Amino acid sequence: MNSLITTAARDTPIPGALYSVDDGAGHFGVAKVLAVDDAGVHIRLHKNKFATRPSRVEVSSLDLGSIHDPDGFGMGHMPLSYAAFSAWEPVFLEASALTEEELEGYRYWQEEQGGYFGRPGH
Repeated sequence: MNSLITTAARDTPIPGALYSVDDGAGHFGVAKVLAVDDAGVHIRLHKNKFATRPSRVEVSSLDLGSIHDPDGFGMGHMPLSYAAFSAWEPVFLEASALTEEELEGYRYWQEEQGGYFGRPGH
């Protein structure tokens, strides 16, 4: 892995990149960064859970699931403040491309001028 990319990914979230994140409940998940702006980080949180922090993932195995799944579900778009994203202790896994389908929730959020999780008053 390119150490320059790894160092940059640690400091600034990269759109399209996958990160392992600590869910705070003893498991790890995978978040894909959709966009980064002045106020925060927009992620896609997959439902997949891991007992230990993964060092790599098979992208094709990642799933959002649905609210009807007994083992939980992910979120197609979650706008987080930088502090909220950082609190999940993200670790860069790999870069990947973004699709228009993945960006649908983010585009809707932009149109509605939505807020961010983890910001005072939101």
